[in-house]
Amino acid sequence: MEIIRLDNVSYYYKAYNDDGTVGSAVGVEGVTLSVEEGDFVALVGHNGCGKSTLAKLLNGLLLPQSGVVTVNGLKTSEKENIFEIRKNVGMVFQNPDNQMVASIVEEDVAFGPENLGVPQKEIAERVYDALEQVGMSDYAKSSPHRLSGGQKQRIAIAGALAIRPKVLVLDESTAMLDPLGRKEVLEVAHKLNAQGMTVVLITHFMEEVLDCDSVVVMNGGHVVSVGTPNEIFDNRSLLDEVGLRAPRTVELAQKLSEAGFDVNARERDARKLGGDVCLNLKK
Repeated sequence: MEIIRLDNVSYYYKAYNDDGTVGSAVGVEGVTLSVEEGDFVALVGHNGCGKSTLAKLLNGLLLPQSGVVTVNGLKTSEKENIFEIRKNVGMVFQNPDNQMVASIVEEDVAFGPENLGVPQKEIAERVYDALEQVGMSDYAKSSPHRLSGGQKQRIAIAGALAIRPKVLVLDESTAMLDPLGRKEVLEVAHKLNAQGMTVVLITHFMEEVLDCDSVVVMNGGHVVSVGTPNEIFDNRSLLDEVGLRAPRTVELAQKLSEAGFDVNARERDARKLGGDVCLNLKK
């Protein structure tokens, strides 16, 4: 079942020309895209390609200047739908510190449902469930500002989950984290997806898309390709065109295969690839 649909969607930002006159800069242009319920979709592309603009269009933070964005059957352009759409689409942004609104973790997670007018008893249940889902129950009474970057993002995800969304959008949510923090956040995202939640991951780390259902490649505000991770990784001319590279393990596997080694050219596991190379050398 389709949960998100964009039909020929464009959004432009105000920009100033060299002569001082007002012009426009492309955010996204002519984007048509569909996301099925329960999918794990990655949006990739270099900085300024339109990923974050598209993310904000998904829950009505930005409204399309042309075209139509539909979320769970509701058009974002219709003002009366925005409240329901924002309940359906939870957003987590790049900097976890910018998302903290309270001095205690459980109060921070409760902020969303409180603003939705959820009864107090149910808020407590939602906070407990959300912290449990992200593995942060033991930190309910802690100060979020004393946590690591990865832990803070997990709290931010819990805050989004407390509104009980159908879709979770992670907009460069791992960009400011160390490898451990990134791993923690991705594990939570995949766990939620396995439980049935639709996840849209915006990233420029290609290794993060390895286990996604589909990858949307953006460039200059346009969607230039959609495919499985393997289909995208195999298309080297596309990756070169948009300034991206396949994950290092996949790239190495491709080069070893081309050099005559008996390895899987799509191997993702570095240890498995290393073992296969050793077997080749023993022959």
